[in-house]
This record gives sequence, structure tokens and C-alpha cells, in this order.
Amino acid sequence: MAKKRTYRRKKQPQNKILSLFIVLIVAGFYFWQNEQNSKPTSPDTSKSKTVTAQSDQALLNLKWDGTLDGDIVRINNNQATFTDDQLGETFPSQGSKLRPADGLSLSPLDSQGRSQQANFVASKKAIRKVTARPDRIPYDVRPSGWFINDHYNGTKWVGGYHDNPNVKLGNGKQALWNKSHIVGYQFFGLPTMVTENMTTGTRVQNAYPGQLAPEDDIRDAINKHPTITIRAQVTPLYIANNRLARGVHYMAKSVQDNGKTLNLNYWIFNVQPGIEIDYQTAKFKVLDSAK
Repeated sequence: MAKKRTYRRKKQPQNKILSLFIVLIVAGFYFWQNEQNSKPTSPDTSKSKTVTAQSDQALLNLKWDGTLDGDIVRINNNQATFTDDQLGETFPSQGSKLRPADGLSLSPLDSQGRSQQANFVASKKAIRKVTARPDRIPYDVRPSGWFINDHYNGTKWVGGYHDNPNVKLGNGKQALWNKSHIVGYQFFGLPTMVTENMTTGTRVQNAYPGQLAPEDDIRDAINKHPTITIRAQVTPLYIANNRLARGVHYMAKSVQDNGKTLNLNYWIFNVQPGIEIDYQTAKFKVLDSAK
């Protein structure tokens, strides 16, 4: 009589693959959640305060309410104030540092070495030419206030020292100071990486919600309506001979439909919760709430 064979059931390799897949998903979610928790939640700019301001001085007189949500203020019912002639400007390139690309016009530094107004026309054509952004902004791109106790020699800022601590922002920490593009890199790429197109801005002024809010509004409008162009103007404003701008006045309006697609007029404070800033010297004090 033949001996009855006993078969051992082999483990299915699919079970091991499935288990590994589950582990990877759990680990991925953990790291994603960690990353999200390190970023502050961008406030809803549609709820920003709206004020009437007819001059640069009126903007400088505005008082920040001390909150992250209060970083952006909508000016004059959020309507840009371009004249018809200004709205139609195109800024053809002159092959210079200040007019390096079609649609981009930068101003020279003032007599105190501070960046001034920039004008541009954003378009799908220009955005398509933008190459990957370098990991770092060059060292010699140095806006006023980036170093403390330095001086402007008529051409560039020299001497001094840089102080840039990580401070509390949202559930994580971020560097207090950014080299903040006046005209965003995403619109023209490398030609924007010059001192004339930079201010020393807080992380809040630059990105949360900061200038990233109108920049993303412009890009989103162009992505949805690729045939339109957006006329924009960005003006850093200073009090007296302060090295740091108190904020940035940002206007943008769609050209072909006279603002139906996009129309914005923002004042963006150069502030950071938990930080006392001396705009004259660029020195600061980190309060306990920001440590």
C-alpha cells in the first residue's frame, strides 16, 4: 500500500509583497505628514482686510494686526490702479541687466543701495522659457539689510555680518530672512536673480502667505487662460533711510479682458509673528513665542 504523502503548504510570495507594500505606504504617509506639519497653513487671502489707500505714504501708515492672516491687506477693493497706457506697456528687452528679457523691467538701486519698483508682463510664452531654479541665490546677490553693519559703496553692499536664525512658523521652523524676489523666479527665470530684483524679506513676507499668494494667482490665471497676459507692478516701500522695506505693494491685472480674469491690489507687510524688527538697522529681537 502506497504511503500517503503529506504536502506542506508553501507561503505565497504575494503575501510578502503585500506586507512590504503596506509598510511602505505607512512609512510614506508618516514622512508626508511630518513634512506637512513643518509648514504653516497659508491663510485664506480672500478674507484679508480691505482698506482705502491713495498713496505710498498711506500704505506705510497701515498697521499690522500682529497675525499671520493680517500679513496681506487688500487695497481699494482689490482693484489695480493702472492707467490704460500703463496696462498696455510691454517692456521689450534691451539686453541689459535691468531689461534682460521681454516683459521684464527692473529699476536701479537708489542712492542708498535699496531695491526699487519692478514692472512686468507675465505670459505663457515667458513662463515656458524658465529653466529649473538653482538651489541657492548667488552670494553676491545681496539686498539692503541682508547683512548688519555693512555699507553701500555706490555699487554694492560690503562688510558687516549676516544673522539669520530659524524661528517658529506654523508647526515647524523656518529661516527668518529670505532673499525675496520682487518679480518671482517663476515668470522669467535666471534674469530675476540680481540684487535689483531682491529685498530682504521675512519668510512670512516672501512665502507664507506673502508674495507667493499673488504670484500663484497670476500663474493660475495664465494656466487657465493661456492666451492672456498679466500686467503687474511690485513696489517695495521704505520709511526715510531705513534699510529694510516695510512692505511691498503688489498690483496685477489681466490685459486682454481689462481685469475680468485677474485683478488684485495687495499690500504685503514685511513682518513675522514673534519678531521685533528694527527696519533702520535690520537688527531684530526674537520673542519667546517665536523660539
